[in-house]
Amino acid sequence: MPSALIPTISDHKPTVLIIDDEAAPRAALTQILRQDFHILTAENARTALAILGDRGVDLVTLDMKLPDCSGSDLLHDIKHAHAATEVIMVTAYGSLQSAMDCIRNGAAGFLLKPFNAPELLTISLQTAQKKMRLDRLRPILTDSTTLWGPEPDCSESWQALADRYTIMSHTGSSTESRSDATSPLVPLISDLLEAKDRHLLNHGSRVSFYATLVGSRLNLPISEQQSLAIGALVHDLDLISLPNSHVLTAEPDPQIHHPDLGARMGRAMGLSADAVQIIALHHERWDGTGYPFGLQEERTPLLARIVGIAQVFDDLTAAKPEPTSLSNNDALQQIEQLAGSAFDPTLTELFCHIMREQPQQQ
Repeated sequence: MPSALIPTISDHKPTVLIIDDEAAPRAALTQILRQDFHILTAENARTALAILGDRGVDLVTLDMKLPDCSGSDLLHDIKHAHAATEVIMVTAYGSLQSAMDCIRNGAAGFLLKPFNAPELLTISLQTAQKKMRLDRLRPILTDSTTLWGPEPDCSESWQALADRYTIMSHTGSSTESRSDATSPLVPLISDLLEAKDRHLLNHGSRVSFYATLVGSRLNLPISEQQSLAIGALVHDLDLISLPNSHVLTAEPDPQIHHPDLGARMGRAMGLSADAVQIIALHHERWDGTGYPFGLQEERTPLLARIVGIAQVFDDLTAAKPEPTSLSNNDALQQIEQLAGSAFDPTLTELFCHIMREQPQQQ
């Protein structure tokens, strides 16, 4: 892999589109951002979409209430037509539910008016930097073959990518990253998942959250809890190698998912053995009808069994392109019906008990 796989960050000044129907907030945002961004403004959705279609825009600040469209609807339109453009919601009418809905639908952040100027600037700069990283990673996912090819080229390519990513994101030395699987591997992996498909990152993040709840309740050693968290995050790592994104479904498809490939990639990038096992074995089933090895019962490692339940729960409950998601309770009832066939009965009981303890707002 050539050393210039990821170009170093230049002095590129990103462009921000400020969308607000009131002149005062537009002026305030312009004043805060003008030193670090090229500024464009729009006072309604129609003008904003025209600008986005005509100009290269890195970041959008979007008010929730517009005269011709709701901010949430415009967010959906922006992410549909300009998926790589980052959006920060800025509103005086926010609620926890509206914030969560916007983040779920692709917003990078959510700020309330009257906004804190340093906070707004910090979030805007961080979001613009993230977009720059993702823009540099997307061609790699399209063009690379060595990252998911045979050894030794695979490991060498991942090391080169980690080195360049460390320099690009100023996260510290790559030597340190090989001995500590959480830095900078988690940021790199998170960016790769998001560069491939934002839903892939969101799915992995939720599965990691659910799985770590179980790991904590089981009082697993800290090292195992760390491996559980990262293994759950990247359990679908193989999907970043595919030519196109695929909708994640509750029924795993061996024609799409190749956990053996994901495991090889995990080993090449330096993940722990426990995390690699999660990637390789989370599609195994308690009754031996899973894949890739048809392992039965406790022959599948504990951490992989936990993630197997957590990822199905998220598949059943997460918002889909079509309104097919279930309520938490309905999903848990389905999972309970699979205890003893798909899932470890003891873990199933614990998982469902823990999830019923959680607030229903996930």
